[in-house]
Amino acid sequence: MGWAMYAIYGPYVLLAAILIASIFAFQRDLVSTTQFKIMTIGAGVLALVWTAILGGIWLEYR
Repeated sequence: MGWAMYAIYGPYVLLAAILIASIFAFQRDLVSTTQFKIMTIGAGVLALVWTAILGGIWLEYR
C-alpha cells in the first residue's frame, strides 16, 4: 500500500515544490522567463490530469 501513497500524492508534492520555487523566483525576478512559465504550467496540468485519472479510477471501483 506504500506505493499507492506516492502515486496519489506525487503530483501534489511536485506542485508544492513548484510553488516554493515560484516564491524564490519571484524574489529573484525570474518569473518572466519562459522556462519558469513552462515549469509552473506543466506542474499544474500534471496535478489536474492526475486528479482526473484517480477520480475516474475511484468512480469505477467504488
